[in-house]
Amino acid sequence: MGDTLTARFEFYERACAGVTWRLLSSNNRDLGRSGAGFPDVDACLRAVDEVRAAVTEVEPVIHRVSRLAWAWRLDAAPGAVAIASRAYQRRVQAQTACDLFLRLAATAPVTPEVRQSRT
Repeated sequence: MGDTLTARFEFYERACAGVTWRLLSSNNRDLGRSGAGFPDVDACLRAVDEVRAAVTEVEPVIHRVSRLAWAWRLDAAPGAVAIASRAYQRRVQAQTACDLFLRLAATAPVTPEVRQSRT
């Protein structure tokens, strides 16, 4: 199967967290998001560069978020550079979602405009 799935980084301004990023698939599915908010777009752009570097340098962490749910995150000092956008019922599903994020984040373009977010 060829790699027909493409992805892009989009920025969102949240009243309580500043500017954050999400990695969205070609069908707008949320594949992962920033672990923190940033004061402005430039800082968020630098964070995307950190994510791209982390995909080859950092070992993903697959962890339980509850008794019946799993998630993933990429950790680098001082904290998570990327986190799962949702919880998964099985560990293998969280691992597969993380693998997809890692594969697509390395080359995904950035959509420059900042969207407003309600959350």
